[in-house]
Amino acid sequence: MSRYVVRMFAADWRLWSPATAVVALVATLVGLCVHQFAWTGDPSFAAAASDAGVGLQEFRILSITIYAVVALVACVALTVVGRASVTATSRTHALWLLLGASPMQVFGATLLVIGIVSLTGALLGALLSTLLAFWAVPAFNGAVSSVVDLPAFTLSPWAPVATVGLGALTTLAGGVLPARRAARTPPSAALRASEDGRLHTGATAARLVSGLVFLFLSCGLVAASGSARELGATGPAPMFNLAVDAGGSLLLAVYLLCPEAVGLVLRALHALLARSGLVVPALGVRAATARVRVSAATIAPLAAGLGGIGVLLCAVESVVAMTTAVQPGTRADLTDVLTIVAIVAVSMLATSAAVIALSAQDRDREIALLQAAGMRRHQIVGLLLSESFALALAASTAAAAPVAATGAVCWLVSRAALGEGLVVWPVQSAVLGLVGSWAALSLILVVPVRARLRQTPGARLREQGA
Repeated sequence: MSRYVVRMFAADWRLWSPATAVVALVATLVGLCVHQFAWTGDPSFAAAASDAGVGLQEFRILSITIYAVVALVACVALTVVGRASVTATSRTHALWLLLGASPMQVFGATLLVIGIVSLTGALLGALLSTLLAFWAVPAFNGAVSSVVDLPAFTLSPWAPVATVGLGALTTLAGGVLPARRAARTPPSAALRASEDGRLHTGATAARLVSGLVFLFLSCGLVAASGSARELGATGPAPMFNLAVDAGGSLLLAVYLLCPEAVGLVLRALHALLARSGLVVPALGVRAATARVRVSAATIAPLAAGLGGIGVLLCAVESVVAMTTAVQPGTRADLTDVLTIVAIVAVSMLATSAAVIALSAQDRDREIALLQAAGMRRHQIVGLLLSESFALALAASTAAAAPVAATGAVCWLVSRAALGEGLVVWPVQSAVLGLVGSWAALSLILVVPVRARLRQTPGARLREQGA
């Protein structure tokens, strides 16, 4: 069984390359953090900082913030990729069970697939982080404090090993429970789920209840900000904390309720296009709706990433504007904020792109049927572009909710403090997020099928037994 799984992975390695790339990207970020931690703990670094009269705490405060963000992003991205890897092969699991494989064999084979993906990506990430660390780590510490004469960067032997272990084990952990469910799911139920959508389980109910709890919590925080003067929370720091708490709570609600929220947006968009007579775009939106229904993690990471960026930028820039209004001439260094924004944007977009690429592994049969039904090449490309735009638009719409909550808190608190509401909306980043997401998802969906569109559909359907 294991030899068959390895041969299957080797034959279809291109299909798994997006997931491997995400693991490599996240492992690279984790590796840079590990190298930073190891170098700042080196006695030569501590001696150089002491000679310059700079405490190590100055380096570690910002580093800890970056560590926390990278750890959160890594946990979400790697576990989502692990779950998506299992979901993408659910049909194969059902066929294995029908052919006589035991549930334990299916479970082991599934973990082997995830293990190959995670280990390959983690090894690449460890290599990249080791090479980049010789430039990135000294540059980062030099930006933190330019008065320290930093020693030459020395590589810690345990850092690459820790990077591989953290990256591979986190991805594998994300796939354990889905692999266990896949091994225990009857083949008929698995095949129906792959065609008709997700199976409704107790986990779905728990997800919905948790999402509603965070939604109500966010609403309560926004309402409480209306009494900021009575609560004594009219300063920049209380405003930032309250805004991030309200936006973060709604961000968690959006992540948990993303399939349902995005489904509403996509159905409304489909109805609008259908009434307008735009058949091909309407079919693309319908395909996007089906993709979201099959996997809850399709664009939830993208919506959470865009929302998190918007919440952070709205809160920070509004606080800066309020501080400037109170104390004109105040300057703010947003280097750490922009670093966090870049990490979240790249990681969450790559994660959603990988999940969508995994869910599109069986797209060849669908494309061949569309060609056989008479659709031309440019119409199929238009359908895929419409599908990617619908996914990007739905994710951006869902991401707007936590940003709105953050902005509402900033407006209410600043009105209580200054007599007028003051909010800086991250409009530019929202537009860039929408356009960038559409471009990335379009590449993921269009590029793999362009070569197949030049082939006749009959041969491809015969290969698949249709």
